[in-house]
Amino acid sequence: MNRTSYRRIAWTLMIFLIGATYAQAGTLEAYSSTGIFDADGTTPLFGNVSNGCLIQLIWVGPNGTIDPADSLGNTTVDDSLLGTTYVGYGYPFNPDEGKFVKAFTHDLLGTGTIVFVRAWNDSTPVGPEDAYGDSDTYQLQSDFDSHDFGSWQVVDNNLIPVELTSFNVVAEPGRVIISWVTQSETENIGFYIFRSESKNGEREQITPKLINGAINSQARHGYKWEDQNVTENTTYYYWLADVSTNGLMTLHGPKKVVAISKPSRYALEQNYPNPFNPSTSIHFTLKDDGIVSLNIYNVRGQLIRQLVNVQMRAGEHVVEWDGRDQNGNRVPTGTYLYSINVNGFKATHKMALTK
Repeated sequence: MNRTSYRRIAWTLMIFLIGATYAQAGTLEAYSSTGIFDADGTTPLFGNVSNGCLIQLIWVGPNGTIDPADSLGNTTVDDSLLGTTYVGYGYPFNPDEGKFVKAFTHDLLGTGTIVFVRAWNDSTPVGPEDAYGDSDTYQLQSDFDSHDFGSWQVVDNNLIPVELTSFNVVAEPGRVIISWVTQSETENIGFYIFRSESKNGEREQITPKLINGAINSQARHGYKWEDQNVTENTTYYYWLADVSTNGLMTLHGPKKVVAISKPSRYALEQNYPNPFNPSTSIHFTLKDDGIVSLNIYNVRGQLIRQLVNVQMRAGEHVVEWDGRDQNGNRVPTGTYLYSINVNGFKATHKMALTK
């Protein structure tokens, strides 16, 4: 019987013993018998019995897909780290051939669980200067399983895909507007937005799909996205993540904002001052977004001035009237009517111009 057969028997026995100890957890013997390669595609990842390149076993999460690591090497979106080991562990006679083997035991491991292995070219990755690569996914066939993840290559992540000029969040009634501007983009496929209710809390991806980037561009690009799933008076923290073509996700932020409530009704307020000379302010509230028509009439119902005829957002608004007609001429002293029409809501009030 050769050495490999002995090793397989030993690991099978270990899996059985671990399974007996952790009845509620599953076990996967994960290994690479052919080795993982560095960014040059030819040099195996280094390893020894005490300090090899980092190996992570990761669950793909409910969405079933591999999500890239962030700039600090942490899993993102719904991926979950199930355990770590190092190149060379389990292969004492071949420490520098990019190989590893370990029996991982975890409550999330079991029949049907989909996992993958992430390899780094450093024992303690700390940022985008460290290269990493992901194996193909594997679906466990039993609660006590074994799988050879084979060979793959890590990718050089020493790339800053986005030169960010600005990143802002603004609370509007019933929503938060997230906007950002890039000065340049290099191999940038797009963006995700993450949110949490505390600065150090778990981040949740709130964009349902990738917001497409410019890939490669030296021109400025502006982006905007609305978070409409907010609760009034709640504090939110937002992160912007850009994703490079090699899979590196870089987080920017967080930015803090307190959500404000959406108006519950439409309203047209009395102008102020009233009477007025030479100008007055007209306040109105919109329950929902809509095309607003705000007009000034004389007492005979003739149109004097159209102040507004545009799409406007929900919330409170103020429009100034300078006492001039549609042609820019000052109107005479007298009583005037101002009327609003938006989304079926109509209201009219009187005001007086004095001299």
